[in-house]
Amino acid sequence: MMKKVYFIFLWALVVMSCNPQSDKDITLGPLPQSPEFSVEFLPTDSNKIVVTDLSSGNFIRLWTFSEGSSKGTSNLVSDTIFFPKKGDYTITLYISQTGGNGTASNSKIVHISKDASLPCSGPISLLTGNCSTGGKCWKFSTEAGAITVGETYGASNWYKSPANGLVASQYDDRYCFVFDGFKFDYQNQGFTVNPFSGYVDEPYTPVPGPFIFSPGTGPNGEDQIILTKGQFMGTRDSYSELNIIKLTETELWVRAQFADKNGEKVTPGWFEFKYVAE
Repeated sequence: MMKKVYFIFLWALVVMSCNPQSDKDITLGPLPQSPEFSVEFLPTDSNKIVVTDLSSGNFIRLWTFSEGSSKGTSNLVSDTIFFPKKGDYTITLYISQTGGNGTASNSKIVHISKDASLPCSGPISLLTGNCSTGGKCWKFSTEAGAITVGETYGASNWYKSPANGLVASQYDDRYCFVFDGFKFDYQNQGFTVNPFSGYVDEPYTPVPGPFIFSPGTGPNGEDQIILTKGQFMGTRDSYSELNIIKLTETELWVRAQFADKNGEKVTPGWFEFKYVAE
């Protein structure tokens, strides 16, 4: 999902390491060794793995995961990844080290032996309307804080919407989840606010595609909704990986990082969106 980002990342590091400086006071460090990392299945779930960076001294770390996993990238020392479908998936760790010169990487292939089986109960049932054929749709709450924006996870220091403070084209948006086939349907009634063009209403055709419900893989053990790249829930500058903060029969609160106009994750910045059931 993030090939462009990490190719730019690698290119920048290569340029830095190969720049023909002649300053005798500058001494380039050695090339880093290929990083070591572990891949362990969760004992209770054969569709979840924990990856852990075992090397030391890394000041830049980037994991990449094959399409079909719950995450495209990560920069955590250790992270839990969910693979809902059986198959072989590539995991790659890119690192650069303090005092080092350039970047190094290591890849491993993990085999998932079977499709995940998610019972129609608990959070997935709440999200999809008891797994009904028509699914369940969610819309923005009219209460204060329907959209909050902060520099860090859960913060609201940059913006908090007032009660009834969104525009009509946001209140008429519907975000629908169908259990059968795990289908995500963004119904925008033809128009969506474009944050990349001065927050104006523009005609917009949503990207169709499935979603992944990923139990317990959020940064603090939250359940996650993983949308197809290019999809979003809330605003166009929010990332497609949503951490569920609250989910009841009537309320859904999620947090997502900022995203650029290509749908790629950017930092800093986090959204929190509050929805009510249709």
